[in-house]
Amino acid sequence: MNVTTQHYIQDPPITDLSPRLATVSVLAVAVHHFIFRKGEWHLQAPHIFAIWALSAPILFVAETLLSSSQSWRVLARNAVLTTSCFTIATLSSIAVYRLFFHRLSDFPGPALARVSKLWHTVQCQDSRNHLVLDKLHQQYGDFVRTGPNEITIFDPEGLQRLDGPGNKNTKSVFYDFLLPNVGVETIRDKAWHDERRRIWTKAFSTKTLPLYQQKMTDHAHNLVKIIGKYADEGKVVPFSSFAYWFSFDVMGLFALNKSFGMMHNGQWHEMITRLRGAIALLGPCSSVPWLGQIAFKFFKFHPTVQDWNIWSKWCQAQIEEQIQKNDESTCISSYLIAESIEKGTVEQDKPLLTGEAITAIIAGSDTVALTTIFLFYELASHPEHLERLRQELSGIDVDDCRELEKLPHLNGVINETMRLHPALPTAGYRDSPEEGVTIAGRYIPGNTTLVAPRYTIFRSERCYEKPNDFVPERWYCQPELIKDNRSFLPFAQGRYTCIGKALALSELRTITTLLVSNFDFSFKEGDDGSSVVRDARDHFTTCPGPLELVFLRRE
Repeated sequence: MNVTTQHYIQDPPITDLSPRLATVSVLAVAVHHFIFRKGEWHLQAPHIFAIWALSAPILFVAETLLSSSQSWRVLARNAVLTTSCFTIATLSSIAVYRLFFHRLSDFPGPALARVSKLWHTVQCQDSRNHLVLDKLHQQYGDFVRTGPNEITIFDPEGLQRLDGPGNKNTKSVFYDFLLPNVGVETIRDKAWHDERRRIWTKAFSTKTLPLYQQKMTDHAHNLVKIIGKYADEGKVVPFSSFAYWFSFDVMGLFALNKSFGMMHNGQWHEMITRLRGAIALLGPCSSVPWLGQIAFKFFKFHPTVQDWNIWSKWCQAQIEEQIQKNDESTCISSYLIAESIEKGTVEQDKPLLTGEAITAIIAGSDTVALTTIFLFYELASHPEHLERLRQELSGIDVDDCRELEKLPHLNGVINETMRLHPALPTAGYRDSPEEGVTIAGRYIPGNTTLVAPRYTIFRSERCYEKPNDFVPERWYCQPELIKDNRSFLPFAQGRYTCIGKALALSELRTITTLLVSNFDFSFKEGDDGSSVVRDARDHFTTCPGPLELVFLRRE
């Protein structure tokens, strides 16, 4: 019997690739040190991700075309090993540098946070960044390295130094999240920001504010009627929903001269539902802007990304409609569009006008709604302050916004609510100037991302007596309960101060006085309202847990 011997050609050993892998490793380290360490790369993240994902297939095709003597298995193995080696060498170089040689290595913080902000994303996957940072403060102190190039400052001086007079800080890469749209709140270039800010002041002049306030007051009276119907029928009021409906309806009028009609229809508008779904992405991803760029480029099928894109296109359509009308309505967009028409730059300004509509609606609606929810939670939890408010309102015309400005306990209740439950609990990322900055005696190198979390600073024992207690009197008759005046900046300050501050406070005063004057209210049976705080999320702005209240008409 003949035995046929079959010879197999063995693949060359991996050791044959050693020179190539060594060269690739050196190249990877060089790319990190001489390219990636310089400048900003978050906007290039989609391109880098695509190149990385396609590198092995491209290398395989190239080697196939250039080599006819090796099997496809060998070429595929070589391509995978080469790209893997480059990736591992790059990441290793990054990790070693950030852990041991980075200019921020003297600052304390979690080891993984020093290596990558992805650590922070994992920690914030349930969108409780305010609690994550508060815990880091307790563990590491006032200056914590919360990212490879990021310092979180818990000293109250931090808030002043980031935005106060004379500061040279700039907005960080986070504010590019709207691109290709952009708005006054997200513009990073100071000169351009100041130019747009001057245009915005026309929309918030002493002439326009009374008109906005009248529209807002009319909507507030409608809210009273709607809650009155619930009271007459003995229904529990879904107060969280009502607060958002009121705020977004009003801001729709202010920004686009078009109410969302949620109070009238008694249900959420589709676009606002999509917006709120999209904003949830900011909870875990706000600390890693490059991850958001990749998501919006390659994961457009994701429901959250779809929500944001549909919302953005809707806002763009509203701006197009406003441009076509070209009327003289007193809404924010009309002033901005008129400026572009006067300059002859309407077409090129459309991404800017769209971005400013988006930011106006979000900034003007979310902040008022969430503060209203927390305020009524605190009043329901502390009925003694409800009675003091009613005594203060005796004989006051609740529709007179100027009279309401003078009421100390009302303003104290609002301030105390904003202190305990800040609208922007951890937001406000800034980049230090080239020469660096010294805060509370600690020098921080230039081009470092800085943030001073309001949630922790507003509750600091160094700044307030009874920091976790609801004490409105600290703002007018018990000033000794405030130890450090620098610590309370709910609307920011300087060039980045909230341009709608006066209007927001007017809304809060009006809705509070109208509801307090017309109704008694309490938590529903068996509920203490604690879910409002317990289930709160940090989605850039705070998202309170649900609040349900029982309202009764006052005799």
